[in-house]
Amino acid sequence: MVARFIFCGGGTGGHLFPGIAIATAIRKKAPDSAILFVGTHRGLEEAVLPAYGFDFRPVKSAGFKNLGLMKKLKALAILPLGILEGLGMMRTFKPNVVIGLGSYSALPVMLAGILKRVKRVIQEQNSIPGLTNRLLAPFAHRIFVSFESTLARFPRGKTLFTGNPVREGLCAGRKETVPNETFHLLLLGGSLGAHFINTLAAATLPDLLNRYPGLRVVLQTGTRDLEAARKVFEPFGDRVSIEAFINDMNGVYRWADFVVARAGATTLAELAVCGLPALLIPFPHAANDHQMENARAFAYRGAALLAPQGDMTAEVFVRELANLIESPENLKDMSRRMKTLGHPEAAETIASHLLSLAAEEGVS
Repeated sequence: MVARFIFCGGGTGGHLFPGIAIATAIRKKAPDSAILFVGTHRGLEEAVLPAYGFDFRPVKSAGFKNLGLMKKLKALAILPLGILEGLGMMRTFKPNVVIGLGSYSALPVMLAGILKRVKRVIQEQNSIPGLTNRLLAPFAHRIFVSFESTLARFPRGKTLFTGNPVREGLCAGRKETVPNETFHLLLLGGSLGAHFINTLAAATLPDLLNRYPGLRVVLQTGTRDLEAARKVFEPFGDRVSIEAFINDMNGVYRWADFVVARAGATTLAELAVCGLPALLIPFPHAANDHQMENARAFAYRGAALLAPQGDMTAEVFVRELANLIESPENLKDMSRRMKTLGHPEAAETIASHLLSLAAEEGVS
């Protein structure tokens, strides 16, 4: 029997890349498996998935949370159209299992899976589940969570703590070293960039680059701030690399000594597997403030520094980085603690469960 899987959801790398990691693990274990990703034209899916060799189909969907009444009504009006498209995919693709990765684009396809009595699975990346996964949880056959604390937020018996999947071989062979003459700083804003981090970098890093000749920087800006950042850092030549989106994350993770980032669950999972210490500045407007909760779990274990955006000033940022550049031995302990939070086996574990589910007869 050829196992058939639909992965639905996405929009951002935080939702999409765990799905890609799981799908890649399925393909490795069962090369004949058929895999389809479903999302929206507005997300990263169409641009990213072809590089991994996965098929993609869009579905009509719109978000509900934090919107005005008229936009909520519009989203509700679109939902039946998305469900009809999802039912069409169930009929033509004939999946054994549908996997919801979170975000509003997962909802119509997962609802279609319920109506067609296809096995349903949820993969929750964050410590606080999003609205879509909370709504779908009672109808799921399995739920995989990335934080131990999230177990209590889902039904017992079908919820498993696996950690958040990351791509295979990420940071393989990366050595824990204390930076000496050079200090490699990586600033990430998530797949779409972070305007606050970009602004903070522009206001502070020129001074630090002048003060510390060994400082090297990679800044991922997103498209909005790309040209402005390039103008700011042009005088520093190849000491600073500015990218809208980084395709070779493995390369920059192996290069970096320290990371400044938001606290998206996928970024944290990758930093943990790589053993990369970080300064975390959670996005304050994330749903249910889940990034703050994500970051606290890492800061509590001494793996990262936590700085709420409202408390992060240019002076604080410069002080924290200067302390690390001048006392890099502190990074080694943070790196070891970060490594203990990684789950490099998560994708394979989930893939094994999905293949077992696909092989079972009947659904409930």
